[in-house]
Amino acid sequence: MSRRQPVVAIIALVLGFSLPAVGQSRRGELRGAWIGAAHDRDRPAIMQSLQDNGFNALFLSFSTGDDLVTAAKAAREHGLELHVSRTNWVLHGARPDLLADLERAGRLQRNHRGQLARDDPEVGVDWLCPSHPDNRRLEKEAMLELVRRYDIAGIQFDYMRLPSGDYCFCDHCKEQFQRGTGAPVVHWPDDVLPAGPLADRWRQWRRDLITSLAEEISDEARRLKPDICVSLAAWPDLDAAREAYAQDWPAWARGGVLDFICPMDYTEDEAELAHLLDRQLKATRGETPLYAGLGAFLIKSSSVLIGQVEAARRAGADGFAAFAYASGDLVKWLPDLHASVAAVDPNPMPHRSPPAHFSFSGQAMASSPGEGEVLAGAALEVEIMLGGGLASPEEQEKTGAAEAQAVLRRMMETRRPIASYEEEGLPAAMGEEEQRLSGRIVVEDPSGRGLLVLGAFDTDARLLRRARFPAPQGPFRIAIYGTEKTGARQQDFVCRSPLLIGAKAEDLQAQAIHAELDRLGKEICDRPEVQQMAHLNATFQLEATGPGGGEWWLRLSDGNCESGEGTVANPDLTFAASAEDLLAIARQDADPFLLWQSGRLKAAGDPNLLRRLAEVFASR
Repeated sequence: MSRRQPVVAIIALVLGFSLPAVGQSRRGELRGAWIGAAHDRDRPAIMQSLQDNGFNALFLSFSTGDDLVTAAKAAREHGLELHVSRTNWVLHGARPDLLADLERAGRLQRNHRGQLARDDPEVGVDWLCPSHPDNRRLEKEAMLELVRRYDIAGIQFDYMRLPSGDYCFCDHCKEQFQRGTGAPVVHWPDDVLPAGPLADRWRQWRRDLITSLAEEISDEARRLKPDICVSLAAWPDLDAAREAYAQDWPAWARGGVLDFICPMDYTEDEAELAHLLDRQLKATRGETPLYAGLGAFLIKSSSVLIGQVEAARRAGADGFAAFAYASGDLVKWLPDLHASVAAVDPNPMPHRSPPAHFSFSGQAMASSPGEGEVLAGAALEVEIMLGGGLASPEEQEKTGAAEAQAVLRRMMETRRPIASYEEEGLPAAMGEEEQRLSGRIVVEDPSGRGLLVLGAFDTDARLLRRARFPAPQGPFRIAIYGTEKTGARQQDFVCRSPLLIGAKAEDLQAQAIHAELDRLGKEICDRPEVQQMAHLNATFQLEATGPGGGEWWLRLSDGNCESGEGTVANPDLTFAASAEDLLAIARQDADPFLLWQSGRLKAAGDPNLLRRLAEVFASR
């Protein structure tokens, strides 16, 4: 134990609270499981099992009627949040006569060859066209019916996307694209395919098509029930999600469409899981809670699943949801999880926090590091603004504060601080009940281990707090563990800042060098000197050694130029130097031939190419 840890523990005792649990389990996270609507097990018994083993959420595939009434009642009795997931657009199990009617009406998706999705071996089932107004109304009303009729905690989009990059090219999409963008398509569908002149506008139009419906449903759901949660079972690969599937979910998170995200990170490989989460969390910056979707159906043992939960926490995820309760051996593994990663009460859930804003400044950020990076050991200053809350539907009815709740919800969606109620035009009824916030502010690592206590607070519904502390090394964030009181209502909450990474000065310098070399590699083909060399038909491999190093390649062929990071097979010339020497060459601060003669630059392959490549690097 470091010398700081006992001091922190003593401070915590004096202030009357404890830091988040240290070890394999932690508070302040969602622990959930998905379950299919057709699962024939006793739902109350399933919920009892989840409650007994430290879970606090259940995601149920689309279900309505008495079945959902019973499920919602059982979830409340067992302390579980029930989120109902709808498989959007996909027509699994639809009657043949219904499919025939939809086909005649032009409401089914087609690929660029005019083929229905059911006839495409890559898809194999019909999908509704997302541009057709009748289909959009159907999806919207199906999800809003859940909000209107059932006492559930949230609704979840599933398959709110397209089946692949090859959809939808139906006549209705063609018409709507031209009308919406004002771009006439002369050659359909060639003009909108990847090599076509309208390809970029087509891809953005597809994304906007999906995003706009998600926004409409989210806005209307919150108007109907301000405390409803809207979430997404997200495609895990960010590039594929945006470009192929038209599901730009990081933009949804930034735009306040979602209360939380469950990326479907289904893999047996813990390293792959960590890589996926790293990209996902960087894309969202922690502004919307992210709960890792874990593929329990793929995993062979409880120890592997426990390892994935711990990996998700280390990466900065705010919880996890296992897919699925009835697949694989998850039911058998629940006691093992409860004995380790699910031992303590998981509540409160991060997506139920009041709106908060964290603003960082100070010497730790003065060196202009990469996004989310700070200089470890240097002074970091944080300004925290926290305030507002959501009354229950019963309280809203009593106080007539529906308008106030809508404003507060918008604040939560955008993580805007509450400067004053008056400037937001809140009705007087909102201020009739006393509101108080109390709790403690700590610095913690992504897994919830406390690093430093920043203080305690007990104030009215608005908190403004500034703190200054040395930035820790490694990943960390600010966490607020507190209680919100509104009249007789009391609710615990946890609110966390975006993830920060404290790095040593030399590491930040190395990252800056690597970023500059990477920029050079991406821009090199645009240089006139390189374009003049394209007739050489040669491939170069660059190896930058030392801090900030890496590998890049350049290929000149038939008048074309390509470049990228990584290695390439059978290069005509390979040369290696320190990353700093390569940057010096590029900046014309060093002569490549002098470096070569001194042994600081090593070349292997065709020596006649070395002079030409050096000219390229030396050009501005």
